[in-house]
Amino acid sequence: MAQGITLISGSPLIGCPIVYRVTPASYNPNRTFHRIIVRVYAGLETDDDYTTFDFSTPVEIKPSGASYSTQPALFDISSALQAVADKYEYEAMPPTRYPYIKFRVEAWDEWMVDGNISTNQGVVKWPTNTNNSYTFFAYAFMGAWTDLERMKASVDQGGVEYLDMSVMSRKPSSSPEVVFLDTAFIYPAQFNRSILDTDHLSEGQFVSGAPSDGPKSISYTPQAEGADTVGGHSLYVVPQPTDAYLLRFINGMGCMESLHVESLVKREVPIQTDKHTVAKQETLKKFSRSVVRKSNDRETWSLTSGPLDREWASWYIHEFLMSEQVWIGLNSQFSILNSQLIWIPCHVVPEETTLLEDQTKAQPYEVQFKLEMDINGSPI
Repeated sequence: MAQGITLISGSPLIGCPIVYRVTPASYNPNRTFHRIIVRVYAGLETDDDYTTFDFSTPVEIKPSGASYSTQPALFDISSALQAVADKYEYEAMPPTRYPYIKFRVEAWDEWMVDGNISTNQGVVKWPTNTNNSYTFFAYAFMGAWTDLERMKASVDQGGVEYLDMSVMSRKPSSSPEVVFLDTAFIYPAQFNRSILDTDHLSEGQFVSGAPSDGPKSISYTPQAEGADTVGGHSLYVVPQPTDAYLLRFINGMGCMESLHVESLVKREVPIQTDKHTVAKQETLKKFSRSVVRKSNDRETWSLTSGPLDREWASWYIHEFLMSEQVWIGLNSQFSILNSQLIWIPCHVVPEETTLLEDQTKAQPYEVQFKLEMDINGSPI
């Protein structure tokens, strides 16, 4: 029977490895094969039931004195949680809070002896209490740590690597963020969670409705010009300029943030043209003609961040330019002034190489980027 399952590395964010060590049953020379099965039960908060994912690997055997011994196996289950999270669709308006993924893990041995297959041998569970008599579940959330953040993970006395959630934004504090007066500023609220925070699972069934807290983005509208502080963010509020653009994006921690940009814009449409010849029966007066079909009628807007300090320039490149979901708020006059906004989905399209710093030139930091509209035709 399987001898145990232990979390050895992980955090509540599903974009990074969540690794378990499973210790198999002791060596038996009569087995034709011997493998470990790991089953992950995972469900988005809004799901009616779990989705199951199975992982397996042959048991490794090494010499041990005059006999042999089985070796523990490692399993990274983060891909299963990511598959569940992919069902969630972000929208331009932040929800009350972002949904969590509830999950639990089971492991067992499977082997063959004399042609007879034995399955579900010694099922062990995580999370559970010390005598394995009650089943619990754990929580995970959308997002990922950067490589540098992962390198700073803590290690407990048992050698377990872990990272707890706390601050949900990577915006620097080196200088105040410029935001527009009477315009919504979106920021993630602080949220503390450990992957070891678990709850009891009632009668082995999927239970929804907990936890009541979770990652969320808050909307704050500044009402006065000048310095301001909200949610740990240092702001400087200015009147809305004529060339103002309001962006919202999902950051690397899985939460929405906003970005207020003042910039002149360059608009382009990279229309693709394909020519085809339509063959027909020709006569002296009738000829085969070519047909021109056009596609990719999507505008690309070139914008600039304006002058930045070094930390903000790095944030633009490594956080904003790397975001996968972005919206721009527009009305029929291109600006965000005095009108109900329409949130247009778009993509940040970085250049092949984005300059971060060039100390050979005396010039301020500035990041240029392009937004490719995710709709055909004019967005305004």
